[in-house]
Amino acid sequence: MPAGSAPPTFDLGSAARRVVEGSLGVTARERLVVLCDRAHTELAEALVTVATSLGATAVQVVLEDVAARPHVHARPEVVEALQGAQASVLLCSFHGGEYTMRAELVAEAERLRLRHAHMVGLSRKSMVAGLAADPALVEARSLAVLSRMRPTSVLRVRSATGTDLTVRLHERHRWLNHSGLVRAGAKENLPGGEIVTCPADASGVYVANGTLGDATGSFAGSLVKTSLVLHVEGGFVKRIEGSDSTLARRIQVAMRGVPNLDRVALVSLGTNESLREPIGEIFVDQTLPSFHLSLGLTFPERTGASWTCERWIGFTATGSDVELDGAPLMRSGRYL
Repeated sequence: MPAGSAPPTFDLGSAARRVVEGSLGVTARERLVVLCDRAHTELAEALVTVATSLGATAVQVVLEDVAARPHVHARPEVVEALQGAQASVLLCSFHGGEYTMRAELVAEAERLRLRHAHMVGLSRKSMVAGLAADPALVEARSLAVLSRMRPTSVLRVRSATGTDLTVRLHERHRWLNHSGLVRAGAKENLPGGEIVTCPADASGVYVANGTLGDATGSFAGSLVKTSLVLHVEGGFVKRIEGSDSTLARRIQVAMRGVPNLDRVALVSLGTNESLREPIGEIFVDQTLPSFHLSLGLTFPERTGASWTCERWIGFTATGSDVELDGAPLMRSGRYL
């Protein structure tokens, strides 16, 4: 079986069942609302089919049927559809100008205490590959890794591509466990499988050879053939190099234009062992077993960080070697 692929019998229907039954825990007589755009109607319909088979009521709302895009804010018709539901899914492409709309939908789902799955930018390929692992098993792996962390642990990250980064944890910052099990009043990006925190400090070199992405879709795509080298000092990215000098320069210009966008905001370890290689979509590839980081947004209300940023830029890598407090935790992207 090729690296990164799902088992031969695992198809779109199986992936949809992982979302509806495994992650969202939808049961008979519950109401599931699936918000999608036209590009994702096939995936949305698969979710509706599974929910219906479980005896639940499933409602599908296509964004373009409500109003022309972009939806700058959450439309009243869409918000109304969420009323009386127990679970919801947003399944759409990144679309310029819709970041606020997505944030408003998440806030409404949390207010209504829905179990909300955020599946933005997902393709059929990434949905099938990323959901091949049972969320319960991903949760077990995440908890096993978290059990070894201390408040002031030090991570040493290396790779065959040139990464040599030392990350010191912050004793007052919390780890976030995004394993893909969605609880009432909470939102999870699916596929799940990452543990995340805001570090106290990071210094060294980080080679991003997986995927690049941000909240707006301005920076998106594979770095497999055009890796980026981030030079980090005291938690700040001082410069970025890469074979695509135009891309490196664009990111540096963006970093300088927004306060704190040049700071290492989050570091994460992917725990979704169904993935063996990057898919090319940031929210999926952050779950690939390896070491990843992002700049800017720290989610201070969750991590406990004292600073943040209005934007974020995420980078993923493959094949990380990670030592935790001097003991091996991961070799070539495989947990020991």
